[in-house]
Amino acid sequence: MQKRPVRIRTARSDDYRSVGALIFNSHTISFAPFASSDWVNSRDLSEYQSKWQEILADESLSARVFVAERNAEIIGTVRVSSADSNDFDAQLNGMHVSPNTTGSGIGSLLMKQAITFIKERKFKNVELGVIAANSRARRFYETHGWELVEELPNGIEGVPIAIYRLRP
Repeated sequence: MQKRPVRIRTARSDDYRSVGALIFNSHTISFAPFASSDWVNSRDLSEYQSKWQEILADESLSARVFVAERNAEIIGTVRVSSADSNDFDAQLNGMHVSPNTTGSGIGSLLMKQAITFIKERKFKNVELGVIAANSRARRFYETHGWELVEELPNGIEGVPIAIYRLRP
């Protein structure tokens, strides 16, 4: 079967199962080298899907989840949402691609769509966090215009986090 082109679209509320499963699998494979085995083993797919069901049911005009889809399968996702912070006005989070498609340009397509949304909403200071030891992800963000602003040694689940900002 020939691969169809990747299509980027806004996520729908009924995408929660696929988005939750994608992020669960991404965390399982991609985060395992950086996170504790207790954390990796403690996660539950249904909790991921419930979380994304809530998020996708409650998206506002200042938040958007985009998905990359090929052959009716969601293979990537990213979320941009406004933030209640004095330091930044939006966050990019939930950026994941299927581990078997990493390096194929899907993340770049999602990032382009996310940055377009950021500019349309006139967000000025947008922040993201990434596992500090994940050099591949950090290079990806830096390539797309993100600048390192801080490293948190006790980030999430005790895993050091690097904080990046994009100022469109």
